[in-house]
Amino acid sequence: MTTFLRLLTATIAGLMAIANVSFAGSDWPNKPVTMVVPFSPGGGVDQTLLPLKPILEKKLGQSFLYSYKKGASGRIGWEIVNANGKEGYAVTALVLPHLVNTTIFAKPKYKFDDITPVAVITGDVPIWFTHKDSPYNSMADLVADAKKRPGQVKLAIGSFTGEHYIGVALLEQNLGIKFRKVNVKGGSKVMSNVVGKHFDVGVSRPTSILRVRDEIKGLGIVSAKKSPLYPEAETFDKQLPASKIPHLRAAFGFAAHKTFKETDPEGFAKLVKAVKEALHSPEYQTALKRGGREFTYMGPDEAVKFVADMHASMRKYKPLIDAAKKKKKK
Repeated sequence: MTTFLRLLTATIAGLMAIANVSFAGSDWPNKPVTMVVPFSPGGGVDQTLLPLKPILEKKLGQSFLYSYKKGASGRIGWEIVNANGKEGYAVTALVLPHLVNTTIFAKPKYKFDDITPVAVITGDVPIWFTHKDSPYNSMADLVADAKKRPGQVKLAIGSFTGEHYIGVALLEQNLGIKFRKVNVKGGSKVMSNVVGKHFDVGVSRPTSILRVRDEIKGLGIVSAKKSPLYPEAETFDKQLPASKIPHLRAAFGFAAHKTFKETDPEGFAKLVKAVKEALHSPEYQTALKRGGREFTYMGPDEAVKFVADMHASMRKYKPLIDAAKKKKKK
């Protein structure tokens, strides 16, 4: 065999090896896929993801088995995906800021970018609200009362580690006021305590309190624009510009393990395409609107930046949250 033929044979063999590697995972999915939902069934995350199940099964030709693994603000579920999702057969919910917070305030086995976005589906912003017959009709009313009665206005919040608490802490710091803040441990308890008039005001998300819409009124939205669900609630930017509250938008989406994306790019691309088509389908759009949720689709590349920006923001405000934790221990 001549030198040329030997080189040609070696080149063809090399190309065939590359082709075999690049197509090694291209038959994904060839078995059922488990959707690990790291929160309770029936909640906002489940309501966002469950309508995708029949659509994705039809598009990808495999069953999607939903497994609910709540606990530790999502960390338990994401640990499972970190351990079992590297071949794309365990996918999960993207929930922000919870995902990045688990890596900032705890020490899981995964890094925040090990769980990589397939799509951001919907987002929500903090809303400050009160019961419908409260004397407060705006954030200005609430702030005026807090100045008059330092530490006596009772405020319910679901946790001290998210974007809601950052807004509370900055409002107190920048306006020189003080609330009687209570972590009631969960958005549903924020809602029930305000509706029951046990607290003067609560901080939650617009869609999370939609089912008690007739019993509450919005005081302010931490966003660049007003919410159509609560037209009475003006933005913080307009009501309280001196408060300088950042627009930290929570988000729900679809995610997979980064290793799946890196080792089987064709399989990952197939998942991205199927999820995008499912999200834009009339049946899914109907389900999303039924829950009052705004469709804020981002593809993987845009969503990766969104997650990284959220991680940077939460790290920036970590001292505020650490200070709240110290006070709680005293």
